[in-house]
Amino acid sequence: MKRIAMISVHECPLASLEGKEKGGINVYVFELSKALNKIEYSIDIFTRTQDTVNPRIVHINEKTRVIHLPAGPLAKYPKKEVIQHLSEFANNMHEFIEKERLRYDLIHAHYYYSGIVAHTLKNTYKTKSPIIMSFHTLGLMKQLVSRSELTNDPRERISLEQTLVKNSDFFVTSSDNDAMYLSSLYDCPQRKIASIPPGVDTVLFRPKNKQLAKIAIGADLNHRIIVAVGRIDPIKGFDVLLFALKILLHSHPELSEKVCLWIVGGDVGEDKSSWSTELQSLERLQMTLGLATSVRFVTAKPQEKLPDYYNAAEVVVMPSHYESFGMVALEALACGTSIIATDVTGISPMLKNFPKGHVISANNPIKLAEELYRVTMKQKEHHLNPKDLSLLDWSTMAAKMKKVYESVQK
Repeated sequence: MKRIAMISVHECPLASLEGKEKGGINVYVFELSKALNKIEYSIDIFTRTQDTVNPRIVHINEKTRVIHLPAGPLAKYPKKEVIQHLSEFANNMHEFIEKERLRYDLIHAHYYYSGIVAHTLKNTYKTKSPIIMSFHTLGLMKQLVSRSELTNDPRERISLEQTLVKNSDFFVTSSDNDAMYLSSLYDCPQRKIASIPPGVDTVLFRPKNKQLAKIAIGADLNHRIIVAVGRIDPIKGFDVLLFALKILLHSHPELSEKVCLWIVGGDVGEDKSSWSTELQSLERLQMTLGLATSVRFVTAKPQEKLPDYYNAAEVVVMPSHYESFGMVALEALACGTSIIATDVTGISPMLKNFPKGHVISANNPIKLAEELYRVTMKQKEHHLNPKDLSLLDWSTMAAKMKKVYESVQK
């Protein structure tokens, strides 16, 4: 049986269970590892310890375990500070490997933090396992979107990514768009890149009765609900969605009591002073636009709760300025819900193959408002062909990943 080391330093696949930072990498690593188990891969996932309560080693199943290693304070701290503790993480990972006398057929690093750890193991501890990199997002693209170097990322991120491109054995991107960016902006040889989109759990994400779904999330049964799901970050374009909603309600005032936008993903608590800067900014914009009763901010939800939100919605919107793929879109489609995504998302070319997939230009609230009206109020019923989504099941993605792993090991 082949043994793989997955490194996901800052995002733990058990985030929903352990109260840690949630993001797409959590789901990606968790689901991919389980799917690889079924084709005879044994997986160790290495991630940062963020507390003193949860077990250091957690067995997901007999072939996959999550190994928490110290890297800095045993507590939550800002993501941008993780980089200061990567050498400690690498040292602890090396000690664990030596203690258990492990040998990995390859190392798959997720995000550039993890890539730094993988190469520290190679350069300092002479680890011989091939290194596969999945960046998930690219610093140059985030800089393009922000139009500034003043992002939440360390200033050295781009130069570190460039070094990782020079020294890693192979790269897996989640979309053809990101493969092009990696090749053209980072001078990565195309022969070293494979584009493999994420999968979707079609058992968890499936159509449900809309009224029952609304009851489950506590929504007004008479509302036409628009849902957006994701980390509250400027790159997600939720401000554009608020502008679009204002334009929609101004153009169609008869909808003011019928349409409600739910933004799922904020760290919403009773004390608004504890909200993130971006969430507070969105709330101020909400009030400025007069959308006090038309928008609801909802705290981030675990995967098993999201199907209710997707099924309660008339449409799910991803107004991102940059999105390496967009797993939310697949999850919504699997629930039979229409999706509107911007043309800068990795999934946008794929959406054209689905009757309920709609693509618009990014940062265009007028066009988004028009599409929201068309999809929410005038959409035709389409029956989803299960075969369409079965091609995007995690087992299909794992089979593609296996081919990459085998090619790197030759």
